[in-house]
Amino acid sequence: MEEKDARTGSRLELADYLENLSEQLRRGVLEARGRSWTVPEDLDVRMEFKEKKGRLVVKLKWSWATREDEARPSRDQASPGRGDLKTVKKRLGAAFKALQQEAGPDALPDERTVADFVGASRAFAALAAPDWQGAIKDYLDHLAALEQAAATRQPEVLGRELQALQDCMAACHREFKSGGQAAG
Repeated sequence: MEEKDARTGSRLELADYLENLSEQLRRGVLEARGRSWTVPEDLDVRMEFKEKKGRLVVKLKWSWATREDEARPSRDQASPGRGDLKTVKKRLGAAFKALQQEAGPDALPDERTVADFVGASRAFAALAAPDWQGAIKDYLDHLAALEQAAATRQPEVLGRELQALQDCMAACHREFKSGGQAAG
């Protein structure tokens, strides 16, 4: 599929468009032209600034594999530091702790804290082994509810979903540790 959009627009229109795109990337879901794609943690990114004959041209390109067999590296192939399971689990734990510290009965966490947690959660889900998919689906359902609660500014609902996510993590640890596997 290839679609291009070329037009003249104002600086503020472009800024608004890029801001919207930025928020989608932070959430890990890109929506365009009636379609939706899950954005992985690591992307191939290319930026180009070129001035020629008194005209500046700025190009920003990013891409990722959309086919399941190309997009999901095996747990053994993931490069250390960029998205291997251990690194992602550490990032997820730190993001969850930050979220817990900021959330309260009458307090909502910062948008960036929520975005970091959601990104880390999706990165973990992308690396999850096939036999974890049932537990991951439950977790992602609660994650979506937490995102919605944050977006609609409902601290009580957010607190319940935060507890549900913690319960999912604990159940995942118990289930997979007892089976000799390390999951969430």
